[in-house]
Formats: sequence, C-alpha cells, structure tokens
Amino acid sequence: MEPGTVDTVLLPFYVIIFISGVIGNSLFITVVRKRRCMHTTVNLLLTNVAVSDVISLLFCLPGIVLRFFEHPTGSLGSFLCKFVSMHLVAGVTLLVSGLTFTLIAVERHNALLRPMNLRLKLAKRRVPISICFIWGVSIVLVMPLFVKQEYAENVQDCFIDWPSGNASRVYWCFLASIVSISLCIMCICYLKIVIALYLEKVLPRNDHSREQDIKDKQKITKLLITISVLFLICFLPFITVSAIQISTQKLFYKLSYLLVYASCSVNPVVYGFQSANYRSGLKDLWRGISFQERERSLES
Repeated sequence: MEPGTVDTVLLPFYVIIFISGVIGNSLFITVVRKRRCMHTTVNLLLTNVAVSDVISLLFCLPGIVLRFFEHPTGSLGSFLCKFVSMHLVAGVTLLVSGLTFTLIAVERHNALLRPMNLRLKLAKRRVPISICFIWGVSIVLVMPLFVKQEYAENVQDCFIDWPSGNASRVYWCFLASIVSISLCIMCICYLKIVIALYLEKVLPRNDHSREQDIKDKQKITKLLITISVLFLICFLPFITVSAIQISTQKLFYKLSYLLVYASCSVNPVVYGFQSANYRSGLKDLWRGISFQERERSLES
C-alpha cells in the first residue's frame, strides 16, 4: 500500500479518535472539577493526564492533515516542523502522561502499603507542585528537539542537524532510560499492591481497614492498573519501531503512531465502565443538575 493511500485510510480513524478523545477527556475534567467528592489526589493526577491527552489530540489532527499538502518552507516551515508536523508537542504531553501514571503508582503504593508514614504521603495540596514539576521535566527533556528541528531545503523535509552522530544516540538513549525507569517503578509498585490486595490479602491495619474499604481499594487499583496497561500497550509499538529506526513511511510505523494517539481517547471509556462516581457525575451533568445542590442535599 502506498504511503499516501495509508494516510487516506487512517485519516477517518484519527478523526474518530480526535472527537471521542476531546469530548471524553473534557467530560472527565468537568466532572472532577465540579464534583467535590472526586477532588482526591488520584483524580487530580488523572485530570492532569486528561489535560495532556486533550493537548495531544489538538496538535495531532493538524499534523496528520498537513501530510496531504506540500509542506511550507522557510521560517513557516521550520515553525510547523517544531509544533505541528513532527508532533513534538505530543512528545511532551505523552511524557507528562507516562510520568503522571508513575507518580500515581508510587502514591497508591505508599497510601496502601505504608499509610502511617506521613513523609511518603502525597497530600492534595502538593499535587499542583508535582504536576508543575512533571510538566517542567517533560518540556526540558523534549526541548533539544524543539531547538534543533528545522525545515531543510536540501532534503525538502523536517530535519534535525545534530552536532554529531553520537549526540543523537546519547539523547535517545537517555530518553529511553527515563521511560524504562518509569516503567520499572510502575510495575514494581503495582506488583507489590496486587500481592498485598489479592494474594496475601494483607494490608496494614488501621481504623478504616474494613472489608468494604479493602474492596474499594481493589476497585481503584484495578482501574489504575487497567489504564496504565492500556497506555503501555498503545505506546510500546511506537517505542519499538523508533528504536529499530523503521522508515516513517512504512505501514507498521504509521499504525504504531495511530495507536499512540488512540491511547489519548481510551481512558474516559475505562472510567465509564469502572468508576461509579464518574458515572454518577456524568448522569448529573446530562440531567443538568447542579453538582453543588446535589451534594448539599446529600449532606443534609
């Protein structure tokens, strides 16, 4: 199949992912913002993932559509290479999502297995600081690409002129090591949580560790593991094709790229199936009921 034909076939799927992802993540952000009972540490971090997913999708579709036209040259061409054509903004936001999922895994590990150690607890007031730190780190990690990416007249395409061949190799190895370390931390944390919750069925005892409380912890753990695994499944094929340097015109590369953006639209679906609070919030939003009024009536 010719590259242009592949792009044409995949375009409707990108449009579907864009529409469903923007609407779904926007609904989740709205529900969490308006529903006070969902103002938890985990939900605030998941909202950060939703925001990064919306940004990814907003910058995704223009870059895909641009493939069907002749790429501008000069300063405009270089600007588009940095912010649209090469999807560098998505590089930042996907790093934000990955690092946020890692932080959620660490937070759940400490909250469930070390609840008495207050130094390890991520208080809700510290969440904005953590989110700003994650965005700062992600921007710094991708900044070399923004700086070096230009439109090259001689190759008629976006191009990075690295100082040396080793510079490119060192950069991508460093980035891969960051992603690998995050993945390992996530896996270790959830593995220890699963062992404690499902196999040993032993959790640190405290005043709230009743049977229902443990079931609630199992539900939130199942949800978090599900969205983390889906993120990795969607992201790993692209990491693989990038590592072995498959041509960007190959079918497998284009499919892996589509899968990366698909990850930005699946989380709201998982929330809808596994979170009763989110479903209740969606029902209230659909009926036009004020969240504040509903919660006041529940409290009275």
